[in-house]
Amino acid sequence: NAALRGDIKSVLKWISANRTEDRVNTVNSDEKMNVPILFLASRNNHLTLMTLLLQLGADADLRNSSGFTTIQILFSDAMFERGDISCRVGLLLGWGATFIDGDEWRHSLSRARKWGYHK
Repeated sequence: NAALRGDIKSVLKWISANRTEDRVNTVNSDEKMNVPILFLASRNNHLTLMTLLLQLGADADLRNSSGFTTIQILFSDAMFERGDISCRVGLLLGWGATFIDGDEWRHSLSRARKWGYHK
């Protein structure tokens, strides 16, 4: 998948190929879990592609097939194992991504502290 590879040119070409569809908010099948294209870009820390997708109107709170947003998935142990998520989280929060409630935020911060990413 071009978004996973961070292939900006291919992603933008695909989005522009059909302007009648909302391709920037497409949900792709990835590892048997339907996820927004924004998450595919964020998964491998492609900040430039994430920024372009958000500028083109990607919904920072779009949910996958399990009901999780990109920011919620970023706060999973699997993503912390891959490294620091702070730049991606900051970008998403800057574009209006939200947490459901204070309890979810506290749980996410607790998980970040566990992995040493609480700054």
